[in-house]
Formats: sequence, C-alpha cells, structure tokens
Amino acid sequence: MEVKNELRTLQFSKGGNVKEVKEFIRNLEFCIMNGKPVLLEDIGEDLDPLIEPILSKAVFPTTDGRTLIRLGDSDINYDKQFRFYMTTKLANPHYLPEISIKVNLINFTVTFAGLEEQLLGEVVKKEKPEIEAQKNDLIVSMAADNKLLKET
Repeated sequence: MEVKNELRTLQFSKGGNVKEVKEFIRNLEFCIMNGKPVLLEDIGEDLDPLIEPILSKAVFPTTDGRTLIRLGDSDINYDKQFRFYMTTKLANPHYLPEISIKVNLINFTVTFAGLEEQLLGEVVKKEKPEIEAQKNDLIVSMAADNKLLKET
C-alpha cells in the first residue's frame, strides 16, 4: 500500500558496523524529512533507543513554524506524511508495555479455524444481524456467569 509513496525498507545492522549504522540513520532521516514511509524489518523484542522518539512521536514545534524531531543527537524536520512500520519474524513476540502502548500490534498469523470463524461471523452479521446480536449477548452472559462461578 505504500509502494506509490516510495517505501524504504531498512534493517538494523547486525554487527554494529559504523558505516551501516550511519547509512541506516541517514536513510531514516531522509524519510522523516521528506514524508516517505519506512518499513523496519526483522526487529527483535528489544528495540534500539534510536527509534524511541519516532515511536512516541516526540515532535516539537519551533518559533518559525517548523516541526522537528530529535533523532540521535540532532534535530531534523518532521514531515507529517512520514509513516513508520515494523515487522518481526518472531512467532509470538512479547514487547514491554512501554512499547506496546506506543504502537498498533497486528498479528497476521491466523489459523484456518480462526479465519473460518471470523468469516462466518461477518456473513451472519450481514445476513442475520439479530442472530449475531444474540450470539454476542450469549458471550457476555457466559462471561458474567463464569465470573460469578469463580466468585462463588
């Protein structure tokens, strides 16, 4: 969906090579200043502190009307069109709560049975909304009954 916006794909350098790190930062700065989307691939559970201002959207205005973000040790112009995406190959990553509240996590791994249930729910919602409402009421009722059973 971001191909038309010239998506740049980046990765953290594995060995910490200074040249690779500088290239990564230069590409990231270019995208932030020019409003180009960035896809950061193959992240682990621990994220580099360099991207913390991006995740928390720590932008600040200047007196001359520009919007800046501090990346590393320098302030750079921040374009509102900038988008930041991250992917991981970890099956079930566990991120710190500080990270989880700053991002939208989407799990694209779905089982066939789960997908079938979701699609069936959408069909029922379209064709028989009263049955879908009844199912939702039953789920809420069952949850309340389970809570009462545990309390008892």
